[in-house]
Amino acid sequence: MVIGIIFGIFDMLHVGHIVALQEAKQQCDYLIVGLKTDSNTQLTEEYVAAQTMVERFIKLEGCKFVDEIIPYESEDDLSDMLQSLPIHKLFVSEEYKTLDFAGRDFCIAEGIEIVYTKRKNRFSSQSLREMVSEKELQKKQNIFAVEKIQSNAQALHKIRQ
Repeated sequence: MVIGIIFGIFDMLHVGHIVALQEAKQQCDYLIVGLKTDSNTQLTEEYVAAQTMVERFIKLEGCKFVDEIIPYESEDDLSDMLQSLPIHKLFVSEEYKTLDFAGRDFCIAEGIEIVYTKRKNRFSSQSLREMVSEKELQKKQNIFAVEKIQSNAQALHKIRQ
């Protein structure tokens, strides 16, 4: 049995996540997701999760490509998981191909295959956040415009009386 693992925040589970999980699952018999736990502090230098770990866990649990979810807090935990679980493949987004990342050296030394998943889409948690923010701003602007029209109509009605 080929066991694979993929690590991430999986905030606001979206199409890009699902495609990566599907791609990973197609290349192994059993897929473990290492889920970064702490959404209340900064997870990376530029990213703070919008959803709690429980919300993210439940969404992943409902994904048919995921066989097991193991929460982790730190890069040390990530390394411990790689060292203690019988992993055959580590799935990492292709954007990390030229970067150093936690577990890379261990996988190379131990013969764990590193598989770079393709980023075939424009979806990301950040783009989803921006889209929602834009829609909310549009909605507020529309409400403001309607209120202004109503106010002007009322003022005009008073003048005509």
